[in-house]
Amino acid sequence: MQRIAISGKGGSGKTTIAGTLARLAGRRLGHVLAVDGDPNPNLGRAMGVQHDGVWPLLPTNLMKVEEIEGKRVSRLALPVQQILTEHTVPGPDGVHLLALGEVDEPGKGCLCSRHGMVREIVGAAVEESNQVVILDMEASLEHMRRGTVRHVDKLLVVTEPYYRALESAGRLIKLAQEMGIKQIYGVANKVRTPAEEEVVVSYFKSLEIPVIAVIPFDEAVTAADLEGKPVLDYNPQAPSMRAVAGMLDRLMA
Repeated sequence: MQRIAISGKGGSGKTTIAGTLARLAGRRLGHVLAVDGDPNPNLGRAMGVQHDGVWPLLPTNLMKVEEIEGKRVSRLALPVQQILTEHTVPGPDGVHLLALGEVDEPGKGCLCSRHGMVREIVGAAVEESNQVVILDMEASLEHMRRGTVRHVDKLLVVTEPYYRALESAGRLIKLAQEMGIKQIYGVANKVRTPAEEEVVVSYFKSLEIPVIAVIPFDEAVTAADLEGKPVLDYNPQAPSMRAVAGMLDRLMA
């Protein structure tokens, strides 16, 4: 099975893509783990997961530190299946959601330990429970710095067709390559014209990164958000949804 991370600049549409990808994969495979690695979580809403109130931060006691050959190493303190049973929320189409948690108070320090938890859970989820994992990352470079995506098999870098978004995508790709991620793909989102598509495709080509999907600008995305619905429920045949379905086909091929 596969671990797929979706990353990109804020506003690129990565969370909508991640939520749609998770649900479509769940329909096909029966069970998918979706992980919201953003301390400002929105993946649940993008998938249609019913949840009231604040997403609690993952408890720090899920990790333990061991000394191995003179080095301190962080590991999961509980079996991954127990963690998933106790800390995931069921959603539609066979998807279970695990959220890093929501920061609800200022000045309480960093989330380093939680990033470590997400990293280890993602690594163990496939090895021990044979699940497909869809990981929606925060809109910054922090997850690269903390190595949160170290165990993923494929990284999708989502970008819009304008210079600042492409520049941000380039930084993500550089760090991912330095981390050793082998399968990195570009995703062009909110594309309105052939000229915009060419700009994105040419940029990724200059970095020797294949483009796995071109997702058109779609009014259904905005309309669904105004009604508080996932796009997949609002209009499953919307152009953007068909494009994400095609991307899933290519990812699973």
